[in-house]
Amino acid sequence: MEIEELKNKWKELDKHLRAQDEKIKELTDQVTANKVKSPLAMLRRHCLVSAIFVPFLLPFFFWCYGVSELNCPEWQKMLLYVLTWVFVGFIFVRELYLYFELKSINVGRETALEAMKRVIKFRKHYNGGVLIAMVMGMAMLLVMFICIGNPSFIVGGLVGAVIGGIFGAKL
Repeated sequence: MEIEELKNKWKELDKHLRAQDEKIKELTDQVTANKVKSPLAMLRRHCLVSAIFVPFLLPFFFWCYGVSELNCPEWQKMLLYVLTWVFVGFIFVRELYLYFELKSINVGRETALEAMKRVIKFRKHYNGGVLIAMVMGMAMLLVMFICIGNPSFIVGGLVGAVIGGIFGAKL
C-alpha cells in the first residue's frame, strides 16, 4: 500500500513539475517577445511618422526655390524640380515599405531563425535606402547649388544630409 501511495504521489509531483516547466517556458517566451516587440513598435512608429511628414517637404522645397529666385536655364530648373519630386517620392515609398515590412515581423509566432533573417533583411533594406537617399540628396544639392548659387542653402543642405545620415545610421 505504501508503495502504491508513493507511486501516485510521485506521478502527481511529476505532473506538477511539468506544468511548472511549461509555465516557465511560456513566461520566458513572453518576456523575450516583449523585449523585441518594444523596439519593433518604436521603429514602426518612426516609419509611420516619417511617411506622414515627408510629403510636407515638397511645399517647403518649392517655397525655398521661390524665395531664392532660381537664376539658371529652364532645363536646370526642371531638373531640380524633378529631382525634388523623385527624392521626396522615394523617401515616402521607402518609409511605407519599411513600415509594412516591420509590421509583418511577428516574433512570438516565428522561430528565432526566421525572425533574425527578417530583421537582417530589414536592416539591409534600411541601410540601402539611407545610402540611396543620401546620393539622391547630394545630386539635388549639386543642382540646387548650380541654380541658386547661394552657399547658405548648400551649407544648410549639407548639414541636413549629415544629420540625417547620422540619425539614419544610428536608428
